[in-house]
Amino acid sequence: MTRPPVHVSLACWPGLRHDQAARHLASDVVEPLFGRLCTDHVQIVPQNFGVLTEAMVDGLMAAFPKVRLRLHANVRVLPKHHLADLAGYPTHREWFRQAARISQRLAAPAYTAHAGARRDATMAEMLEHTRRCADLFGCVVGVEGQYPAAGDAWLVSTWPEYRQLFESGVPYAIDLSHLHILACHSGVHDDALVRDMLACERCIEVHVSANDGRGDWHQVCERPPWWWPLLQHINPKAVVFSEGNHRRKRTP
Repeated sequence: MTRPPVHVSLACWPGLRHDQAARHLASDVVEPLFGRLCTDHVQIVPQNFGVLTEAMVDGLMAAFPKVRLRLHANVRVLPKHHLADLAGYPTHREWFRQAARISQRLAAPAYTAHAGARRDATMAEMLEHTRRCADLFGCVVGVEGQYPAAGDAWLVSTWPEYRQLFESGVPYAIDLSHLHILACHSGVHDDALVRDMLACERCIEVHVSANDGRGDWHQVCERPPWWWPLLQHINPKAVVFSEGNHRRKRTP
């Protein structure tokens, strides 16, 4: 059974500055389930502190010239923090413009972001925002689906909405830890839909980490979860990122 390589996300070191987290790329990063993680592609994420400036980007690219860096979600690119999800695209134009400049400076092949809150957009509006965001960034932009939360707060947090995303024609990222929460909450494992979404050429990223089904804890994967056999179906052009927290001490 062939599975794709798993790459490093800087989410592996939450709470550090972007440049501090990136220093870990100089040494081997190993996980129990996936072995040695790859650094051909690396995510820059909002779990790291500080403003990601153009000067910092230049420094990261100089330090790691063989690594293809890309942004994920609402990385802090302005002094003021923005929770800039795709549903809120019109509200956070300044953030998206600066994020696009940073992404283009990285020569990033893709950008992915959370679908966002229902209060900010309908599914159709959010999908249209994603298309507009791709025009701004000048690269492929994908929607990351979410999971059930209090008050039915998030878009793309039910199995029917995941199918709607799949059938929309818009690129997307699949976070399998989010789908684990959805499966535990709904009592349904829609393996067929997950397999089809993973195999589709519009699946540009796959995110992996572990949780107990109650929250997005970003734990390192220790044992094969229910979605483990589905990894063999991943579109070969999609990049798989581990978002497991390597700063949290694991149980022996």
